[in-house]
Amino acid sequence: MAEDPNLIAGEYVLGTLETYERQAVALGILTDPAIARAVAEWQSRLSPALLTAPSVEPSPDLWRRIERATTGATVANDNRPMGKAHRRWQLATAAAAVVAVLTSGLALRGPMLSSPPTITSSPAPLQPGIQSIAALSENGGTPALLVTFDQATGKMKVMPVNLAPRPGHSLELWAIMGKDAPKSLGLMPSSGPTTMPAKMLDGRDDATIAVSLEPVGGSPTGLPTGPVLYSGSMVTMPVS
Repeated sequence: MAEDPNLIAGEYVLGTLETYERQAVALGILTDPAIARAVAEWQSRLSPALLTAPSVEPSPDLWRRIERATTGATVANDNRPMGKAHRRWQLATAAAAVVAVLTSGLALRGPMLSSPPTITSSPAPLQPGIQSIAALSENGGTPALLVTFDQATGKMKVMPVNLAPRPGHSLELWAIMGKDAPKSLGLMPSSGPTTMPAKMLDGRDDATIAVSLEPVGGSPTGLPTGPVLYSGSMVTMPVS
């Protein structure tokens, strides 16, 4: 993509991109390690802030002031009542974005994309529906892997973004749904991304993906035998 991956990733996580821009970033996550790494890091930064941010009641004229600031024009005094649902959606969208940026201690700079970003590769088009994503890390640190699940295909893609080599061992992926025992998803290759069937994740909103250190060839017992190195919860998000 021609734009700064870090800037675009931040706007993607904040939800401020247009539909075609979000689709382009979603494709980039699966094909460009720089974009995948940037999205995972932004999610890691912003998720705690969004979960702990207090509810803020905006002033009644907030949206009018936002319109004046962004358009440079004076908004006429229109006394017609705005629909409650529409007003609530506008204010919530603006407040959520502002709170996320302020509480993360970071500011996004630069103009929004004026035209659809250019994708340098030609992956298959996104299917309608919901895609799940998880950033796997060690104790909430820097993400080591980015995991995406495509509901349409029932497949999970795992992309290393900051994965330390483990000579003489295998890294095994596990799905943990609620209080159920971990179920093996397969082994990570020695390098690069991998795609594997993961139908068990379909329709689940309580899935955690974990990576354990195992003997070469994987766990001999069907359950994790070595330490859990990385883990993260799957989060569903619309991509179309």
